[in-house]
Amino acid sequence: MKISRKLAIKILLYLDKHRKFYFPFLVICKEYSDKENDFLGVRPEEWKMIQSDKKYQTFKLLENLQNLYPETLELMAKGFLEKITGESLGKHVAILAKNYRKEWKENLWESEDIEEFGFNEFIGGKAEGYEDCLEILSHYK
Repeated sequence: MKISRKLAIKILLYLDKHRKFYFPFLVICKEYSDKENDFLGVRPEEWKMIQSDKKYQTFKLLENLQNLYPETLELMAKGFLEKITGESLGKHVAILAKNYRKEWKENLWESEDIEEFGFNEFIGGKAEGYEDCLEILSHYK
């Protein structure tokens, strides 16, 4: 699977900092090889060198399922279940944001009734909070 240079560096940095974490993929790089059509694996501790040299641009993930630890299996299972069921945190937050936004009434921001005004502001605040959360989640997808 092809990945961006930025993501490759982020993965390598994470793996370098979390030595005991088993990532079931190898980060491989085309420019790391002597041969024109080859990709070679990059070790996590080489992330600084990769980051500092712009010649490394073409990255892929290659499966490496030698040691499937319980944490690795759990993460993989969650990903597959999310795909199969169509249930994800992003979808859940989007539904909440939509429902709260639907309940908020723009005309009540000038209401003289303090309880009505306060509840409407509360609903609007929740809608904004969920919308902000959704934006953050989409940024990290």
